[in-house]
Amino acid sequence: MDKLRALLLPLALVFGAIAVFEFGARYGAANMRAFAIAGELQLPLNLYSQGQANMDPQSKDAFALMIDNGIAAGVLQRELWYISKNAKSALDKVIAYGFSIRGDAIVERFRSAESSEDLASGDKARMAQILAALEKAKDDLVDQSTETEKQDDSETAQN
Repeated sequence: MDKLRALLLPLALVFGAIAVFEFGARYGAANMRAFAIAGELQLPLNLYSQGQANMDPQSKDAFALMIDNGIAAGVLQRELWYISKNAKSALDKVIAYGFSIRGDAIVERFRSAESSEDLASGDKARMAQILAALEKAKDDLVDQSTETEKQDDSETAQN
């Protein structure tokens, strides 16, 4: 029994260190992933917004799919409670820009995919989670940009 007690403290310290390391790795990885998603979305969004009129339908659909999938990944990432303010801010800026370019088409794409008969039940649950995150992000970010524009307009009117 004494030998067992002597092993408990070192064992608790080892498991505590593993838990701290794992939390730190998860926190860092989530923030890096948020920055990566924001960075990866920037180029397709800029190309889509600048070349939309000159794109053939196939290229336009391919860019729209790439943007929609990136925004879906971004809105799921921004819901993590342990993401840093800087990472969330970078995501919010890119996602808001994506919503301003693509509009309701993003939500409609995932809504039609959710209603598809080909999805398994696990995939339908994941689609429902993506749709809820998209709706929440759209409400948060579109309302924020509208409020910011109103504040800018009132400041301009005062000057």
